[in-house]
Amino acid sequence: MQCMVWKRSDLLDILHIIIYSLTSFSTRCLTETFFDRALQRAEELDRHLREKGQPVGPLHGLPISLKDCFNVEGEASTIGFTSFIKNGPVKANSALVQILVDLGAVLYVKTNIPQTMMAADSHNYVFGRTVNPHRANLTAGGSSGGEGALIAMRGSVLGIGTDVAGSIRIPAICNGTFALRPSADRLPYAGQTSPSRGDLMGIKPCAGPLATSVRDLALLARLVTNVDPWQVDSGVTYSPWRDVKPKAVLRLGLIQEHADFPLHPPVLRTLTDAAERLRAAGHEIIPLESRAIRDACVLAFRMFAMDPAKTAFQHISASGEPIIPALASTALPHEYMKYGYAPLTLEGLYDLNEQRNHLKEEFRSLLVKSGVDAILTPGHQGTAQPHDVYGLPFHTVLWNVVDYPACIIPHGKAEQQADAKYIRDVEYKPPYDPAAVENAPCCVQVVGRHMREEELVQCTEIIAQVLAA
Repeated sequence: MQCMVWKRSDLLDILHIIIYSLTSFSTRCLTETFFDRALQRAEELDRHLREKGQPVGPLHGLPISLKDCFNVEGEASTIGFTSFIKNGPVKANSALVQILVDLGAVLYVKTNIPQTMMAADSHNYVFGRTVNPHRANLTAGGSSGGEGALIAMRGSVLGIGTDVAGSIRIPAICNGTFALRPSADRLPYAGQTSPSRGDLMGIKPCAGPLATSVRDLALLARLVTNVDPWQVDSGVTYSPWRDVKPKAVLRLGLIQEHADFPLHPPVLRTLTDAAERLRAAGHEIIPLESRAIRDACVLAFRMFAMDPAKTAFQHISASGEPIIPALASTALPHEYMKYGYAPLTLEGLYDLNEQRNHLKEEFRSLLVKSGVDAILTPGHQGTAQPHDVYGLPFHTVLWNVVDYPACIIPHGKAEQQADAKYIRDVEYKPPYDPAAVENAPCCVQVVGRHMREEELVQCTEIIAQVLAA
């Protein structure tokens, strides 16, 4: 990065491209824009380089986009609640934002999210609905959907999202980008505007990158972990980036689908194709089975419902705004009841954590006994779906429950003619509509071991190269 320095004119060109892209595609992916501030920052960086003869840091002059929940001093963070509009500009940067600034980055936009940040459609009544740049009838995903759409259009090459059930990965799945969900506490998370209360032994959210390449995912993770992020976030686990040697031959576990949630034809076809390509390239593919996909999702949503005050819904009630349609299909109390939710007692909290520990042990044992380097698995039953019907994130939230890092690699797209022979006489959830999802991006998800992001990105890079060949 240090040999490639952005100048003010370069950044101005990029901002013009962004504005053109957003006008052309009308994705509504942005929330806050501060282009003048970004240009001023670029001029300061240019001056520093001229006077000092060296860049501020390894991200010198690189424009980086941010999910709306990240606080940027002097900018608003409404996170899609109309009741938060009155809060005005925030007074301090989030921990990760401050690190990016110190590394030399140029911050220029924040991006759209769903109301409550707990849905797969980035839709709220402050900024509207973000649509998919590939097809406007499809969701851009959530809750980092604005990031996914912006990066898919190359309005950003590197952006930061958050993930507690798939919120980094789902937008990558829907928009066809690369993404990394790191282990919780590997990257700093503190200082954001949150829709909910603090953690109570539930599933920890994490921050992570979306990008146009695996290389850039690794770059961001390496730079941030190597600056001792505990200095700005007491919740970070001190774990500097390790150099690991890539393996010549990967041993990959393949978890294909849960019988209750059959894969849509485009996903089944592209996942099968990925496994065949990897096998042909000399890598080992080991079929694995787990019935935990549904159980983990039920457990996760019971944990998400632990707040007796339902704080996020209080923020909605405070303004009288309606609940977005996508939220009604994923996170409302009647859905918790459907999946076994009951008001939580102290005994119930113990029970939930015991269930999670059993799942963690199940997957630790599975990985150790199989000897796999990583797991190849779908990111969702389907591709990006029509608005408000994405459904529950079974294939992503599982890895939040056991806290395993995971990457998304775009691979192929939905094609009715090619997908026809993969149609089965099953009940697809959500419903499969081949015409609606034609040309939607497809992907594979690569899962690694807890706190082993270094090995994961090495495996992901090798897999991505094989799939791109």
